[in-house]
Amino acid sequence: MKRFELERAISENELVLHYQPIVEVPSRRLTGVEALVRWRHPERGLVSPLEFIPEAETTGLIRRLTFWVLREALLQSNVWRRDGAPLTVAVNLSVDNLHDQHFSRYMELTLKVAGGPELLIMEANSRALARDPDPPIPVLELMRAQGIRVTLDDATDEDAHLVEKLPIDIVKVSRGLVTRMGRDHRALEYVRAVVSAARGREIEATAVGVEDEATWNLLAGIGFSSAQGYLIAAPMPPSQLSEWRAARV
Repeated sequence: MKRFELERAISENELVLHYQPIVEVPSRRLTGVEALVRWRHPERGLVSPLEFIPEAETTGLIRRLTFWVLREALLQSNVWRRDGAPLTVAVNLSVDNLHDQHFSRYMELTLKVAGGPELLIMEANSRALARDPDPPIPVLELMRAQGIRVTLDDATDEDAHLVEKLPIDIVKVSRGLVTRMGRDHRALEYVRAVVSAARGREIEATAVGVEDEATWNLLAGIGFSSAQGYLIAAPMPPSQLSEWRAARV
């Protein structure tokens, strides 16, 4: 994946956002979505972010990419709010974003133009934060002070110390643990440990990668407050999400 291709994708609106529903446990009531970027490549069709996010991070394009995602997600959130169907919208950040001196200012300006912070959730990857020699705690605190909720994403059994240390509102337990916990006793114990650490600080816990009813049936007993995964719905464009939502009413 070449840098110039990704620059073109950002500047010429080849990127699109799909939204994966997040539902309440155990009611399955829709409460929010996670915004997930896709590249509508003119030759290759829809390209997964796994193929271009690493390039964006290594080439410095992650700032422009994140700014684009944040703006588009907030604009879509405003549409849902205007239509009387507000949903929280979660946007993924890289650690580079959190250390970027321009990011906080851009976020403030975007919130003024594209919608307030009350429905915005910012997600930061647990592994990247664990490796960071200078965790961006002041930036996380600033976001929370502005009314933005903060998520520790992709948390594993190694991240209980991050739950204890970082100013966060939500912990997302990793897909790898959640998909295994129904058949792997050790994975289940790891999940319980992460959720217990979160609940000890009154932090919500979300299960990621819920793909079958057996896994779903474990969630409430463990202490999860919300979940997302293909059992509930795959990521989808806004128009399809509206249809999916209407069919559930």
